[in-house]
Amino acid sequence: MLDKIRNKFTPALETGEEVDNIYSILPRPGTIIAEATDEEMEKAAELEIKHYALMRLQDMNIQFDGSSYKELLKDFQDFESDSCKFWRGVASRISVPYEWPIRIDHANGPIYLGGDLYEEEEETED
Repeated sequence: MLDKIRNKFTPALETGEEVDNIYSILPRPGTIIAEATDEEMEKAAELEIKHYALMRLQDMNIQFDGSSYKELLKDFQDFESDSCKFWRGVASRISVPYEWPIRIDHANGPIYLGGDLYEEEEETED
């Protein structure tokens, strides 16, 4: 479970509660859950730059020959591998599930929840 401390959510270190669904304890998007280290901020910036570069390349609809395709595929695979290793390490360090859409503000350092996975509880009128 998560404990609320100073308007931030931080994972409880030792809890006897079992969670059946990791998304049931997911804070709202934008919630700051931890602070990134300087190294994490640098790596997050590097990965984001590479992500945007690869996405722009895809958007260009360039035709590739076989060897260029294999080289580009290797770049994509290396990027995905680096990205997964980095985000797994961050999630593990701050004790949150890897599947949560965590993001790092690489200019200021907060680690926060991104994405649209949080579902508002619908209020029912009687």
